[in-house]
Amino acid sequence: MSVEGLVFDIDTFAVHDGPGIRMAVYLKGCPLACGWCHSPESQHRQPELIFVRDRCVFCGACVTACPRAAHEVGMHDDGHEHTITHDLCLACGQCAAHCPQGALTIKGTWMSSETVAARAVRMKAFFDHSGGGVTLSGGEVTCQPEFAAAVLAACRSAGIHTAIETCGASNWTHLEQLVILSDLVLYDLKLFDDAEHRRWTGASNHLILANARRLAGRDVQVRVPLIPGITDTEANLFGLFGFMQEANLRRVAMLPYNPSAGAKYQWLDRSYDVWGEPQNDERLAELVRMAASMGLEATIG
Repeated sequence: MSVEGLVFDIDTFAVHDGPGIRMAVYLKGCPLACGWCHSPESQHRQPELIFVRDRCVFCGACVTACPRAAHEVGMHDDGHEHTITHDLCLACGQCAAHCPQGALTIKGTWMSSETVAARAVRMKAFFDHSGGGVTLSGGEVTCQPEFAAAVLAACRSAGIHTAIETCGASNWTHLEQLVILSDLVLYDLKLFDDAEHRRWTGASNHLILANARRLAGRDVQVRVPLIPGITDTEANLFGLFGFMQEANLRRVAMLPYNPSAGAKYQWLDRSYDVWGEPQNDERLAELVRMAASMGLEATIG
């Protein structure tokens, strides 16, 4: 049975979301609100408008096209200005359809699981040659469990390697049905201290750690984003690595900080307050040695 899901992007040549060449399907919706989220357009559970301000030529086509008068283009003391009243926007896409510069885009398209799986089947030769497959990511894959399960099941029946990337902030019933259908689980761990986790993600990590313990014995790679001064501290990593030892999770990938996320927040008229410098090679090597000293198989990226 085909199920509909809300997808905000599909990357048909993904190389960082599991082994080989993969088709990564990014789903809308996430229960966390990480301050450093690299895909802020993934967090809300409905389509939304993004505005790439640098592309705007202030032609006013969006003003004419919008049925809700959400756009205003005019002259101000410091030059042209284009403002969007997001509370009025219904993400109908009329402004994006009429924008000649591609400055406006709707993120979030309803797709059937059948359509997504058929696209994956057409790529099967590439997957087989490279040892790749399909990865469902987000946002958070467990926010759309029926859709995700339908895509995974269809891919599996076609002999395609399947993976999910999850933050684990889900009831176990939803997560388990996706884990069962996945050959690989990419499991995000961010902060070991619960108070710090609440501060930076808006939610407790108790459920996340409990679900991680249930994954022992499966093919799991823990992924830790290295956010300067927040998640990349020795205290935090020592706590996470110690937890992994106890939970019998042995593989960890550490993801260096990527400052490019800030531009996406501007597209959504949101502020980005987590700035820093990417870890240098020497620091990354130190962290790999730290993980290895605790019996873990560590990689970067």
